Amino acid sequence: MRKSLILSSFIIKLVALITMTFDHVGLLLQVMHPYDLQINELANVFRAIGRLALPLFVFMIVEGVIHTKSFKKYILRLGILAVLISIFFMVVEYVPTFRESAGTLLRAGNIFLDLSLIAISVYLLKSKEIWKKLLTLLPVAFSFLSFIVKGLENSGMDIYWFPCFLTMQYDYFSLLLGIGFYYAYQLGDLYIKMLYPTSGLDKTAWESNGNYRLLVNIISVFLLGVVSFLFYINKYVWPEGVFWSADTQLFALISGAFILLYNGQRGYNAKWFQYGSYLYYPLHIIVIILIFIITNGGL
Repeated sequence: MRKSLILSSFIIKLVALITMTFDHVGLLLQVMHPYDLQINELANVFRAIGRLALPLFVFMIVEGVIHTKSFKKYILRLGILAVLISIFFMVVEYVPTFRESAGTLLRAGNIFLDLSLIAISVYLLKSKEIWKKLLTLLPVAFSFLSFIVKGLENSGMDIYWFPCFLTMQYDYFSLLLGIGFYYAYQLGDLYIKMLYPTSGLDKTAWESNGNYRLLVNIISVFLLGVVSFLFYINKYVWPEGVFWSADTQLFALISGAFILLYNGQRGYNAKWFQYGSYLYYPLHIIVIILIFIITNGGL
């Protein structure tokens, strides 16, 4: 293992959770104080820090699906949270008091729907059967549909046939990112095969000295840049489809520094942390929404 690869899954998950919290605190500040310039400047900093969270979470989801011993248990955990959050959003959408107070958070979408579809896509792409690989087109199509619906709503249209509790949070950006991280392995294998006639080193040799992990990390960071660029040009092609600032989203590229240092090891992996990392998202979102409602006289 290369000495430069110093970050385990545990550390990357911690960074993702911390930066995600910064992001949601920043969002709360923006919603509560839309006209306070000083607070909004602080909120923008928090949201920029928060841009690191998604790529790290997606990267860990892909790693989890690739290495899990039971995909059924893995997707069950993600799926249960996706359903529970959708139910919560459903309540918020159809209860006027909640809808008026928490509309901004509601329109952001269900991140666990993103993560679940990413996990399903990677699982399908891992299959040796072509028809299963082709099924990946379904979640991809759904991610673009979610993107289009949110764009139309941002343009002032009311879309009743696609309720907001079924929308993804990052739409095609998160899904393409997950697929890209999966194919980083395939591209790494292809690169090694291309070099083999001259280097004489096969995949096993690359893995023994840690160079294979570093190669996959480098390709992953490159693909992060490609997908980020595709998202960035949206502001010129169809700005209504971008729910948050495309410029701010470029800070997501900084997460590549953590991905480059990933060593492929789990690190600390106690049960409480495994389940706690899943539960942290809905619990802290609920707290944020309740704080917003109470401070704005929504109850």
